[in-house]
Amino acid sequence: MNPPAPTPVPIHDIAGPVWFWPYPLWMTICAALAGLLIFAGIIHLLRHLLKRKSRILTNRERAMAALNALRERMSGTDPYTFGVEVSDDVRSYIQFEHGLSATRQTSIEFLQSIADHALFTDNEKAGLALILERTDLLKYARAEAGEAEMLDLLETAVRFVRGEMPASDAKERRRIS
Repeated sequence: MNPPAPTPVPIHDIAGPVWFWPYPLWMTICAALAGLLIFAGIIHLLRHLLKRKSRILTNRERAMAALNALRERMSGTDPYTFGVEVSDDVRSYIQFEHGLSATRQTSIEFLQSIADHALFTDNEKAGLALILERTDLLKYARAEAGEAEMLDLLETAVRFVRGEMPASDAKERRRIS
């Protein structure tokens, strides 16, 4: 007797695709969208931070920054250089703030041009005359000035730029000089 013939294995129909990703499709799509949004947000922030422009300083702020920088390095500055820098800072401020040609005129010409100008008060004109007179002495006469005198000139220039020139201050200082 012959052994019985083995029964053939039943043939199964072809199965569909096998999902080999461990997460459902909807979770994968949501995670990919969330990742793209986060990536776009980071790119946007980086662009914003890199292209961020610093605030433009006003003429007064620029002059105050220059005068304060001069105050910080004043100890090693000779009177001539100090007078040149104070004069340049104040004159540049006037030119850019008020549109006057302060940097292209001599002190006398400039003071004569603003003598009857309503832009400055009498106290500001007196303070400006004092500043220009003292800086001219330092620049052209090469006058000697101590640290206290240079600091006093700088404080007068700062008050002028701030617009805080008191009525008696400029007149008293003019008498002392």
